[in-house]
Amino acid sequence: MDLEERYDKIYRYCFRRLGSREAAEDAVQETFARYFAAPEGRRDRGGGMGYLYTIARNLCADQYRKPPAEPLPADLPAPEDPDRTAAVLALRQALAALSQEEQELILLRYVNQEPVSLIAAATGMSRFAVYRRTRGALEKLRRMLSEEEP
Repeated sequence: MDLEERYDKIYRYCFRRLGSREAAEDAVQETFARYFAAPEGRRDRGGGMGYLYTIARNLCADQYRKPPAEPLPADLPAPEDPDRTAAVLALRQALAALSQEEQELILLRYVNQEPVSLIAAATGMSRFAVYRRTRGALEKLRRMLSEEEP
């Protein structure tokens, strides 16, 4: 995996955790600075991604818990497909209702498409716990989304 792909994955992770483009950019920059400052043996474990996620996770935890909401711009264009927009909003709302840990597992597994072994190493969970908690989070999402359908 090249450096650009690693950067993109860590950025998505930080953005999802922090909810702010600026905060995510700062966290990613600091993540890579700490990664490259670390001894080489530490960086090489798990192809480096596990260590990058560990650094990013710790940095995100150090950031403020909830960023202040940014007001929507007045010139926001109307959605072209209202059904899709409603589905995306429902999914975002359901994801926000999950615990921070569940959101993190969904992000790592399904958005960044990381293997369970890497997620287990980055979060300090066993592989079994990652499978079980991810499956539980998906089940919660299914229930919440099926309740919202008319």
